[in-house]
Amino acid sequence: MAIKKRQNSVSKKAPKSFYVIMILIPVVFFALLETGLRVFNYGFDFTTFKSISNYYPDKIFLNPDVSYKYFYGIKKAPTPIPDGFDKIKKENSFRIFVLGGSSAAGWPYVPNASFSRQLKRRLELLYPDNTIEVINLGISAVNSYTIRDFISGVIEEKPDLVLIYAGHNEYYGALGVGSTFTISSSPALVNLYLKLRDFKTVQLIQNLMSGAASLFSSNVSTKENVSNETLMSRMIGESTIPYKSEKYNNGLAQIEENLNDILKRLKNENIPVIISTLTSNTRELKPFVSDSTDKKYPPAITVFNAATDSLNNGNVYYADSLFSFAKDLDALRFRAPSDINNLIRKLAETYNCPVAEVDSSFRKNSPFNIVGYNLTVDHLHPNLKGYFLMAKSFYREMQKYNYLPNGKKKNISSEKQDSLLWKNFPFTKLDSVISEMKIDRLTGEYPFVPKGTLNYKLNSLKINDYYDSLALQVINNDIEWEKAHNLIAERFYKQNNIKGFLREMNAVIEERPFYDQTYRYIANMLIDKNLTEIALPYIQKLHTLKPEYFTYKWLGQIALHNNQYNKALDYLAKASKYSEADYQTWYNLAGAYYFNNKIDDALSAIEKSLKLNSKNPRLRGFSVLLKDKILLKNYHFLCCRKLS
Repeated sequence: MAIKKRQNSVSKKAPKSFYVIMILIPVVFFALLETGLRVFNYGFDFTTFKSISNYYPDKIFLNPDVSYKYFYGIKKAPTPIPDGFDKIKKENSFRIFVLGGSSAAGWPYVPNASFSRQLKRRLELLYPDNTIEVINLGISAVNSYTIRDFISGVIEEKPDLVLIYAGHNEYYGALGVGSTFTISSSPALVNLYLKLRDFKTVQLIQNLMSGAASLFSSNVSTKENVSNETLMSRMIGESTIPYKSEKYNNGLAQIEENLNDILKRLKNENIPVIISTLTSNTRELKPFVSDSTDKKYPPAITVFNAATDSLNNGNVYYADSLFSFAKDLDALRFRAPSDINNLIRKLAETYNCPVAEVDSSFRKNSPFNIVGYNLTVDHLHPNLKGYFLMAKSFYREMQKYNYLPNGKKKNISSEKQDSLLWKNFPFTKLDSVISEMKIDRLTGEYPFVPKGTLNYKLNSLKINDYYDSLALQVINNDIEWEKAHNLIAERFYKQNNIKGFLREMNAVIEERPFYDQTYRYIANMLIDKNLTEIALPYIQKLHTLKPEYFTYKWLGQIALHNNQYNKALDYLAKASKYSEADYQTWYNLAGAYYFNNKIDDALSAIEKSLKLNSKNPRLRGFSVLLKDKILLKNYHFLCCRKLS
């Protein structure tokens, strides 16, 4: 009987609460661990957009750390473009997000020659009353995985339009099927991995596993040992991906699934999107790797040579098809195969979204309608004219589908627009030299030359002048791009070359349009040379960004000098309320009061000016005249320069 009772007690089921507690223990543990890691700021915060400085409290940016989400284990990941935009969207704002890789970012002309900047300047020219925001999210060496991961954050920021130029990096871009930084050929698994990377606990586990693995590895931090290589060469994991092979098809499936998710989400949110076809240099760049293991297809170099012969013999149509086929056969897949453009058009039709035919535009503007170095700088990155054409291709689709700001549009012909944009293009000799050095660095290394070959282009580089010296410091990250422009601007200023000074500083403004100190610096430098009328637009822009004593004072003084007495009185009265108000401000305020027939107020203002500078004869003379109520017909005000 006792044995039977014992058996019953053993077979008795545990209460449900026991199982609940068993499940909750690991859940609570990881929740507490995650909370603790976040409190102590462990690892990376991969929030898509965030404030990056208290200096810009009303602006948010693409998170500078977000690249590390896609490039695990690398010390210096590609840098996002710091395109700030309003945290609270203005009513008159027209907000565009640009998504893609290095071509979307504008390499090698980052930042001011990218198609996104050129499109922004065109829209600002046509819609001056609107706040135009074109936020470039392009990052070198990323692909559709990164774009898909950005979409939730993009949707939250209420875009009026999304532009996509992507596809060249599908194979070797971060997490692509042939990349050094890959984990799986399954898009579902990779996208799950990216979601998990947001958790600090996952980052901790990953770092612990990586650290443990390095203890047993003779090649410590292999990725960092090749840090002198270009990012392009470092991204190559699978050096050959033959045409129509399993990996080739996996790459197509990867971009199709990701673009499908992206377009579906944007359509569900009623957010317009324009996706573009991809272009590349097919006429003047030989295939990187001519794989001939699959006897169904000829070697890529054989097809390329046949294309060249056909072109030389005048058979342009046949040459074009052969050049495209040679690119498709290239087993080192840095140029998107034609199948990707076909996928883009198919998905665009499925989701009824416009296609910017960038490839067609490049062809129409190329000899024989075949793209070469006439519009590219290497295998696929556009040159200055190429980026200009890209911007126009997207703008044409915006016009066609009326994806434009609601504000009043200026009536400027297309030809006049182009002329004005080229005339005021914020791109200097320094930018040109920097770009050339970037191109030499890229094309002087693998895969443009055999692996292990020294970069003959950089090794033979000669520093001929100050531009070369500064450019080399910029690409070596010894000084910042803005600092280099400032140094050249200072040289021009000392040479009294104001046009050159402003050209350099305008390039800096284009890159940081919301940075008030640049406007203040330019205005002060121009004021010191008594060039107040030239300084005026910079002071006005500064005033819209950050109204302060400096802007009220000088806007008032310039208005007084131009006989705009009501405007002068408004600005100078506000300037006088600041503790920094000097005798010159009170003197000019007295003049503004006088010309507005407010003699008593003028006298009060001049007395305050005299308290700050009692020995100035001009101030004493003005005071006497006011007291005697003498009409000052020809009294001269030094309103836009320092009083002697």
